[in-house]
Amino acid sequence: MNEFITKEVMAIVPTYMPDRGNCTIIYTDEENIILDLTVRTIIKKLCAHYHLDIRASNKYFGGLISVKNAVPLPLTRDKILIQLKVRKPIGHCDGCMGYFNLDSIKKIQRVKDKTLIILKNGIEIQCMSTQANIEKHIKNGELIRNLYDNRIYTVNEAMERYEATDTPATKSDIA
Repeated sequence: MNEFITKEVMAIVPTYMPDRGNCTIIYTDEENIILDLTVRTIIKKLCAHYHLDIRASNKYFGGLISVKNAVPLPLTRDKILIQLKVRKPIGHCDGCMGYFNLDSIKKIQRVKDKTLIILKNGIEIQCMSTQANIEKHIKNGELIRNLYDNRIYTVNEAMERYEATDTPATKSDIA
């Protein structure tokens, strides 16, 4: 787990390796790491590391942007992961969604019948989603980034008022 936490994670993509089964490739700014864990397990470990409740995050931010599925995952303000379909599921409970760091996507390119996501380090990852769908997910990620900033600002603004004065809270403050 520590081998990729300290690095800049660009993408987390499920893959199938004939000799190992379901694995995950973690693309970082320095190297590619292959783990014998599912994407779901890695995301759970990342959320635990960043003290994030994924269900609460999906409910809160999904409600704000009116999305139920594939809600962007804000680990921090600078690490917002969007979900994109990168392969067809092979069997039951097989992960097909990859997670991409919003800031690591350089461009989206359509080549014949394939859609490629090109990361900032030049790595190309084939995606099953259409270009319009990918752009929609990127816009949702940007919305989450803006809402994330506003949420932090609102909480800090409310606390500053009570820290600056020693007045008790009134009924209107509580309401």
